[in-house]
Amino acid sequence: MSDNEKIRIGLAGGGESSFIGQVHRAAIEKQGEGEIVCGAFGSTRHSSFESGKKFQLPLKRIYGTYRDMFKREQFVPANERMQMVVILTPNTMHYPIAMSAIDARYPVLSEKPFACNLDEALNLSRRVRDEKLIYGIAIPYEGYPVLQRAHALINNENAVGNVRKVVVEYQLGWMAKRLETDGHKQASWRTDPRRCGPAGCLVDHAAHCFYLAEWLTGLEVTEVNADLRASIPGRILDDDATVLTRFENGARGVFLTSQIAVGESDGIHIRIYGDKGAVEWSQRIPQKLTLRTVDGACEVFEAGPSFQARSEKTEPAPFGYEEAYISALAECYTSFFEYLRNPKEIVLEKAAFATVPKGLRAVTFAHTVLENIVPFNENTPAIKWTQLVVPPVPTL
Repeated sequence: MSDNEKIRIGLAGGGESSFIGQVHRAAIEKQGEGEIVCGAFGSTRHSSFESGKKFQLPLKRIYGTYRDMFKREQFVPANERMQMVVILTPNTMHYPIAMSAIDARYPVLSEKPFACNLDEALNLSRRVRDEKLIYGIAIPYEGYPVLQRAHALINNENAVGNVRKVVVEYQLGWMAKRLETDGHKQASWRTDPRRCGPAGCLVDHAAHCFYLAEWLTGLEVTEVNADLRASIPGRILDDDATVLTRFENGARGVFLTSQIAVGESDGIHIRIYGDKGAVEWSQRIPQKLTLRTVDGACEVFEAGPSFQARSEKTEPAPFGYEEAYISALAECYTSFFEYLRNPKEIVLEKAAFATVPKGLRAVTFAHTVLENIVPFNENTPAIKWTQLVVPPVPTL
């Protein structure tokens, strides 16, 4: 794979009306080293072809299903054929599309979650390992320059000392009404277990908190104690989730997440407290990081494009300012492309995308939380604390 040629991308999902699809297409364009050459863009053949035509792709490179795409791309000339697939579908399709991509020998970059249950996650981990294919998950926090600085302050410079407490908030209010009954596409699939999986807000928001907390602190969550609920009458999946966590060094944490927190729309906010200091970062002002020390000193670090505080003219997206998120996601693509071109020359643990082990840990986190909230029977309460133990990936 030449360093000079663009990486040819096929999209599974991510059609014109897809919220996350718009973000990924913007990140690919901003990054500049990849191009979308084909796709199966929608849940129906009609929607896929409508999107593909608006993306100005040749009709022969627009496919009705992902299976069609993997099958027919094999007959496209090698210098035109897609070289990787990006999965941007509702959650429950991530696993079958990824498995089909592995069968067709295509590297994968997928939106989270890695899979919707532990059995899928273990099987997918095994297939990726055994087939020695490249797989990444598009969690772009490592693409924020100021978060790289935060990671160094905590893990290399010991600026906060021994971590004692981690507080992560990801609270939005856009689903405070029952939008799913009004034909709202994004709300419809997020509230449907057949398309979203066994959890709603837990996977949509708390998984972000989990990724960010473990990466920034360098510590693994070992136990969870959770409270999930569907706040809106008639809604099946949780739209509000609070998870207490314990980390491997004894630190305590809390993930406060919601889809029904009226008035909230500023993305994720994290505070990490140690015995020497504390760091704070918010997607509301994504270029700024605050470090406070135990003696009262305060230092502000800035990196990346500048954004003003929220105003009527600059509304944050669900993950803070869209431009900053797109820039971070573009870094995720840069890292993934680098790994595609030089798979033996990059330290995968330093990649700006989530690796398979991180994806498996996140699925294990969700699985453990769901286990924690289920009582033994009708007469016994849920377990207060449940250990988070990633099972070994099976071998044949």
